[in-house]
Order: sequence, then C-alpha cells, then structure tokens
Amino acid sequence: MFWLGGFLALEVTTSTPDALCPPLEEARAAIKARVGEVRGEYHVEFGLVRGNNGQPVLKLEVREGAQKVLERELQLDDAGCQNAAQTIALVLERYFDAVEKPTARAPDLEPLPGSAGAELSQKSPPPVTRELALDPPRAAARTAFRGSAGFTYDLELGLAPALGIGFFPGSFRISPRLQLGMALVVSPFLRPRTEQVRAEELRAFTLEAALMLPATLTVDRWSVSVGPWAQLRLQRADAPGLAHHRTAYRAVPGLGGFAQLGWSLRPAWTLGLGVAVGAQAARGTSQFALRRAESEPKLVLVPESAFGQGQLTLTLEL
Repeated sequence: MFWLGGFLALEVTTSTPDALCPPLEEARAAIKARVGEVRGEYHVEFGLVRGNNGQPVLKLEVREGAQKVLERELQLDDAGCQNAAQTIALVLERYFDAVEKPTARAPDLEPLPGSAGAELSQKSPPPVTRELALDPPRAAARTAFRGSAGFTYDLELGLAPALGIGFFPGSFRISPRLQLGMALVVSPFLRPRTEQVRAEELRAFTLEAALMLPATLTVDRWSVSVGPWAQLRLQRADAPGLAHHRTAYRAVPGLGGFAQLGWSLRPAWTLGLGVAVGAQAARGTSQFALRRAESEPKLVLVPESAFGQGQLTLTLEL
C-alpha cells in the first residue's frame, strides 16, 4: 500500500435539480473547463428562485467549510437557462482567480460602468464585485495531511492490512494539477512465511514499513501518482518444533517504484488501486540459519531478490 494524492475539492450541487436550469452535469462540465482544480473544502450550490419582480433568478452560493464566502443572484437573459452554466462558470472563475492572485485587483473594486457592462454578451455575466466576497478566502495552495487505510497483497508474503499518513506541503505544488509529497505506510502481514526442513517447520512473521515520494497529477475526479519506493521488512523467525530453538530477528531493505490510480468518491475521500515493484537484499543482510551438530549451518527463509505487491486504499484528507 502507498500514498494517494489528488482530491476533487470543489463540490457542485443544485437545490433545484428538476428545474434543469442549468442541468447539474452541464454546470459541472462548464466549471471544470473554466476553473480547473480548486484545493480546499469548497461547496458550490445554485438554484432557480423567483425574484422580487416575479422573474426567475439564478441564485449562486459558495461556502468554504461552514462559512459562506460568495453569494450572487444572476438575472437570466432572454435566452433563459441556455447560457446559465457558462454564467456560473465565469463568476466562479473570476472569484477563484482573486483567491489565487489577491494582489492582482484593487481592494475597492467597483462595478463596471454601464457602457462597459453593456459589452458583455449574453454568454458572459457581469463581473464579480467586492460586495460579493463575504470573507477573505485563504490561499489555495495549502499544506495537507492525509490518512489512509486499506489492504496490501504481496507475492511473497500474502495479505496485510495497511495504515498510512502523508504530508503534502503547499510549497511542493508545482502547478494547480501537479503536487509532490511524502508518505509512510505500515503493513503487518497476517500469515508467516514458512519453510519445511526435513520434519521441522520454520516460520517468519513480517512487519513492513514503506516510505514513498509521490508525484500526483489530478484531472477532475481522477488522479495518478508515481514515484520512488523504499521499504524495510522487519522479520522475526522461530522454529517451535525444535528442542533448543531460539527466536531470531533481521531487517530486509528494498528499493523500487510505485504507481497508483485514484478516484475521488467525495471532496475529501479517494479510492486508490496501485502496484509497487522493486528489488530487495536477498543475501546482503542478516540471515536465518538452521544449525546442526553434524553439518554446516543451512540458510533458511531466504527472502526473494525482487518484490511485487498490489494495493487497495481509501484515503481521507485530514
């Protein structure tokens, strides 16, 4: 198991789904095309309501966590709901541009004069003005901590539960869609590896710790993570059938790489499926040996020179 990055943080819903003004999927597609990826617990909701004059009005709200940061009532033009999705997307694009570039516009921005406003076509709504921002938002590139849980299946050792923690500094973000991070995952394998020598059974229990440096590319709800993988397997071996057996310990290091495909179930939850492969020190580390009085010690439970495992994970942004 390894770390999964990438979350769809901008959740879009509608309070009037039956009105189809605009259809929810059409609005999501328009917002994706204009806004792209947004980090943070943002929730966008729109709905069709009746204005004071009885005319239909599109109400738009944006919340960051539990706090409302944007509210807008958009008058529908002669085309009705035909351009509503693009209208919502343009308002959000300008708002999040202000979040990412707070110094790019003056603090006392005033509405455009009538002549400039008239130039906006039916496909473009009026610009966002300062009265709409209810609270100054935080910077989009923030440090994130993520916890993960799931299962690992190793070709040599079998099945293991896995728990992980990851750290994704805001300063490691290369672009809005590409981020670097680091993560640690611990996996205690459920069944020991065994070996039969004559009539005696030898067994070794394994605890694996893996460190990885994922580079995560996020596109809509999908994410792809790749990077280097370094693992250390701590093993305890015994032979309960021997009259004078002793418990022995060793550490087996390994190096390789991983790749993972993730899909965001909800803004903070991601389901991931991936693989990790590489080489490990089969004989360049401490060994388990079976000693007999009449012969030389015999190496037992020798680790494989290569490792391969698959992972299924569920990740939560903390």
